[in-house]
Amino acid sequence: MTRTGKKRKKKNSTLVLFAVFTAVAIVTIILLEYIDFKKGEKSFIFSKVIPLGKTEERIDQFNTKLIRVLIQNKIPYDYFPDRENKYHFKLAIDQARFNALITKIKTITVQTNGVLELTEIQGLADKSIMLYKVKLDQKVSHLLLITKLKPGVSAKKQPKKSKKKREKPEEKPRPLRTPRIAFIIDDMGAYDIGALELKRLKIPVTASVLPDSHRAHQVVHWLKEYNIKAMIHLPMQPTNSNGRWYDPGKVITVNSTNEEIRALIQRAKQIVPIAEGLNNHEGSRVTSNSQVMKRVLEIVKQEGLFFVDSRTIGGTVAYDLAKKMKVKTTHKDVFLDHIPDYSHSMAQIRKLVDIARQKGKAVAIGHPLGSTLRAIRDSRQYIKAKGVEIVYVKELLE
Repeated sequence: MTRTGKKRKKKNSTLVLFAVFTAVAIVTIILLEYIDFKKGEKSFIFSKVIPLGKTEERIDQFNTKLIRVLIQNKIPYDYFPDRENKYHFKLAIDQARFNALITKIKTITVQTNGVLELTEIQGLADKSIMLYKVKLDQKVSHLLLITKLKPGVSAKKQPKKSKKKREKPEEKPRPLRTPRIAFIIDDMGAYDIGALELKRLKIPVTASVLPDSHRAHQVVHWLKEYNIKAMIHLPMQPTNSNGRWYDPGKVITVNSTNEEIRALIQRAKQIVPIAEGLNNHEGSRVTSNSQVMKRVLEIVKQEGLFFVDSRTIGGTVAYDLAKKMKVKTTHKDVFLDHIPDYSHSMAQIRKLVDIARQKGKAVAIGHPLGSTLRAIRDSRQYIKAKGVEIVYVKELLE
């Protein structure tokens, strides 16, 4: 082979190798983008190619309109999204109002450019059970399991199969006032999601800012601009620190002096001047140590701040100690996203609502993740339907 031929072959081999690496890189990028897309996170490619935002917007519109109709007509219902983001609605209605309800559902479906299909029907002695599918963009977005009750059957109380008298179960006492919940979004400033996304939730929410995060100053500016309540997400030493050294100017440790604790909190207040309180970031080793927490809480009180115990460990003493020291306080009841998954966050919000309805109040902590914020947004009507009010965490202090 001539020298020219060898050069050409070598050049061709280089081009082929370059093409293979380029193809692998492109496939990898597309795959990662698709994973983000399926998780509900931002995706540059798939948000352009697939009209996810528009579909989600219409799903949200359908949910809002349907729930409004159910609430206005006092129709008992329940709903939840599955892992494929299909919404399952379950409701029961008397026969006299059934046709009117179906007409309204058809209207809502048309308004959201969808299609309503009756796919299954089962007739029983006292009721008929029907399964409707709603399709948006030619994909099933909702499954409606509707029970049509025959005359004389209540939607809230089904007829007893046995004629034997049963003792009524003892009812748990309900709180006298409207149950209330609060959402805290931790780690603000450490994620790309910022104040604008919290504003778009259109509910009271408290942002807890990491003082030394790379976007702390920027996110504080916009929190103030949008009038969103803020806290300090104060770093504290965790149990599993494994001998790691912590900067006493940035993290409270079990060895921190009073002067170091005070300087750290005052510095955090300068970074987050709109903060009215703080909660612990990690901190399991500190919050389970009563001697250290007593010193921390004394300074928190002197600085005019409230304290929320994030409860990152079962053995925390922080909340009980704060109450004893008359520091305004409350604690976390539910973590929304220790599993960062939309369906899990939805289930945690339902748990939050149940706790509030029993105790009168409950606090949830989550993070600025697309799946978490979408779960909060999609739960607004459910929370309202359950008679629960969303407030700022400062309104739940003890």
